[in-house]
Amino acid sequence: MKNSSTIEKLPDSWLFETHAESELRSWVQQLRYFHFIRAWGGHANDGDEFKAAISFSGREDLLKKMNQIGVVLNMLPEDFQKPVIGKSYSYEEFKAFKNEIREFKDLEQPGRVSIFNQEVHIWIITSSIHISMSGTRDGNRFEVSDADFQSCLILEKEFDKLGWLEFIDRNLEKSVCCVSPLKYPLLYDQPSLN
Repeated sequence: MKNSSTIEKLPDSWLFETHAESELRSWVQQLRYFHFIRAWGGHANDGDEFKAAISFSGREDLLKKMNQIGVVLNMLPEDFQKPVIGKSYSYEEFKAFKNEIREFKDLEQPGRVSIFNQEVHIWIITSSIHISMSGTRDGNRFEVSDADFQSCLILEKEFDKLGWLEFIDRNLEKSVCCVSPLKYPLLYDQPSLN
């Protein structure tokens, strides 16, 4: 497969390998914040997921938005331990390391958290809060199911109550793996069976 910066979209055979076109069409036409992200595959160690990206403007806005969804960002000491590049660690040792938010090195990345009674993975990336959903049905974080889709709908209702529609970060849609009107307009043009 070519690298993601040189292809316009994923081949249909890959895009629809795990979910029928009709199912994807139904999902993407109902979601406003979340997008279906198809795994790049191969040795990329990624998986399918639903992802929303919410923009923030600075530290105070980030803290405010995280507070709105009930997530407290932990403070990191200046001398917190980081893994040494090239050194091997057991799973337990590596799991103990903390991840800093690149823009705010004194704050820890949230990682796996529960918001509005839905388990998600949150990662802060360059003025954007990335909220990922997968594995709701069976704990397999590399696949999505209708249970994940239903959880996304629950979260979208909560995001609406917060007035977050205007804060959607559309940069996510530029990825070839992101099913959006930008890269996959035909999935949005044809009517859904729902």
